Amino acid sequence: MNRIRRVILALDVAARDAQSIAAAVELAARLGAEVQGLFLEDPRLLRWARLPVARQVSPWGGGVDPARLEAQLQALAAQAQADLEQAARRLGVAWQAQVLRGELERALNEWAAQEDLWVIGTAGRVMGLAVPTPAALRLVLPQGARWVLLQPRGAPFRHPMVVLHPQAHNPEALLEAAWAFMENPSQPLTVVVLGENSLASTLQAWQVRRGALVQPVHLREVGLEQLLQIFTRTGCDGLVVGASLPLLAGEGLERLLARLPAPLLVVR
Repeated sequence: MNRIRRVILALDVAARDAQSIAAAVELAARLGAEVQGLFLEDPRLLRWARLPVARQVSPWGGGVDPARLEAQLQALAAQAQADLEQAARRLGVAWQAQVLRGELERALNEWAAQEDLWVIGTAGRVMGLAVPTPAALRLVLPQGARWVLLQPRGAPFRHPMVVLHPQAHNPEALLEAAWAFMENPSQPLTVVVLGENSLASTLQAWQVRRGALVQPVHLREVGLEQLLQIFTRTGCDGLVVGASLPLLAGEGLERLLARLPAPLLVVR
């Protein structure tokens, strides 16, 4: 895994979460990187506030006032930046912050760089409402980004489980990424090896070169339920997979995120 220059934390301001901010800063401190907060203000949320459905679901019965909603979004963005500054100063991490508006997919991809680790937070609530921020926000993987950490509330992981699969363009990149997150390299790294014998050879060669301890699990194929059972049984606190893992196709990524009680690192 090449040295990470920045940890980019992408949070919808509607989902501003102090725990995710603290986790990203701690991760940047561990990796010797700076942290860049990107607080995303989705214009679709303001357009939604003007629709009849907003009146129907409003707890006040009178609809959502767009001006009030915009003011709260600005306040949330300011609070998110204050939380980031406080967390970064506490750990001595260099930091920057910016509020992005407009088309989020394009904005995210304009920031994407190979040497950055992206941390994308989960959605939340605004003014007591479960807001229709794009469910895609947590599923958007910036096309130029090599590592994307989909971060639910909670601390960054220290003992991940990695899945090696035949479709991975560079299986060793998955192992290197997982190794970078290991807090205690003297502990075994749990590796689920799917399919081909060549992957077992790749794992063995990497293990010898790194001097790593590995706890392998060999399977011909794996479904969501089986993967979650293995994850729970091994006691790991994070999952590392390749972006081309068939299990993530279609709505697979969303289903995995909904069930996985831990961060998911997607590696290209």
